[in-house]
Parts: sequence; C-alpha cells; structure tokens
Amino acid sequence: MTRKTSKFSRLTLEGPATVRNAEAVHSQLTGFLKRRRNIEIDCSQVTEIDLTFVQLLIAARKTAHQTGKTLVMSEPATGSLRDVLSQCGLLSKKDGADGDERAFWLNRKESR
Repeated sequence: MTRKTSKFSRLTLEGPATVRNAEAVHSQLTGFLKRRRNIEIDCSQVTEIDLTFVQLLIAARKTAHQTGKTLVMSEPATGSLRDVLSQCGLLSKKDGADGDERAFWLNRKESR
C-alpha cells in the first residue's frame, strides 16, 4: 500500500516479513526505490518478522543512500521488529551500533 505523507511516500508493508516471503518484500522495496525519492517505511501492519526482513531494510537504506534518496521509518521500531534489532545488536552502543543506525530504527531526526 502506498500513501503520500508530507514530502515522503509511505510504503506500508503488511503480513509476514520473513525468509518465506523475502522475494515479495524485496520487490516492494526495490520497486519503491526506483520510483520514489523520499520513502517512509511503515511496518505497523507486519505480523511476523525475522532477520531476513532486517537485512532487506538495511540493504534498501544503503541503496537509497547511494542513489541520493532518503529512506526513513514511519515510527520507531516496536514489538517483534525491535526484539529482532536488539537481538542482532543494532540498537545497542555496546554492541557497536552507531548513532545514525540507531536513529534510523528509532525514527529519530539524525538519520534523515
């Protein structure tokens, strides 16, 4: 689902976001990256998350950066997403997560 919010086009991801449907999620992300300049990812409708989903978002963010685009989260990571991020050490300074990385996942201004 697509919705425009201010200067960002919102991509709302829905249902499970796991290795089983990684190809579909990848297609959504890459399609959006090709067509939009400022992208906001909404994960509030995602029902199941694993590390594959986190890897896809990291890759999408890297691609956006390399192509002069902006990719942000619509809201701070919560629930299952936050649990996976914590388990992977992507939110903790002691695990090596830098400020910009944490800012991205927690929807803080620094990452924009």
